[in-house]
Amino acid sequence: MTGYRAAMDSEERATLLGALTTEHYVLQSAAGTAISEAGNRLTSFILAMSSSMVAIGFTVHDENVFWPFISAVLPLLFGLGVVTTIRLVETGLQGLMYQQSIARIRRYYRNLDTDHAAYFGKYSRHDDPPDTTEALAMLGTKKRPEVFSIATTAALITAAIAGIGTTLLVVRVVGSDALPIAYPVGATAFVVLMFSFFRYERVRYREVAD
Repeated sequence: MTGYRAAMDSEERATLLGALTTEHYVLQSAAGTAISEAGNRLTSFILAMSSSMVAIGFTVHDENVFWPFISAVLPLLFGLGVVTTIRLVETGLQGLMYQQSIARIRRYYRNLDTDHAAYFGKYSRHDDPPDTTEALAMLGTKKRPEVFSIATTAALITAAIAGIGTTLLVVRVVGSDALPIAYPVGATAFVVLMFSFFRYERVRYREVAD
């Protein structure tokens, strides 16, 4: 009876190990897909932004074309940037959740045989790191992931577009003599947007990390 129970336990453990191995591969594939999507979205946004900047450069010598053109292009770029940034935050969260799951599976691997646990090295320096700490170490953002995420790149560009657009709007409404006022107003818009972005992303990351 004891032997039969041991055989059943061994079979169940082998089944569990096979399932965890499969899940590990699935999670790695999903994490790679999320990273690929984030890269493609950011690249598309940057290409759209750079192409628009080149087009704007051809219109600067004619005010009759310049002002209508940027009044149409900058809002579109800003909207595209907002959508891209929000999606990049979500893909970053997806990647973090996948890495958390991988960290739990790797913890199981390490506990299978303490004599060979070193072959499943930890990404964190802690002896018993929480899943979130291990996951952030895998992603290379151990501290303040919301600051060093790929979404921050899109947010910086989007906030800069908003700041430039605000500055140009003040100049357009008040006149070129308003440049001493327009620059601080544009800078304020940039700072407010970045502050709002970091606040939003920090809240979203805490929902997953806590």
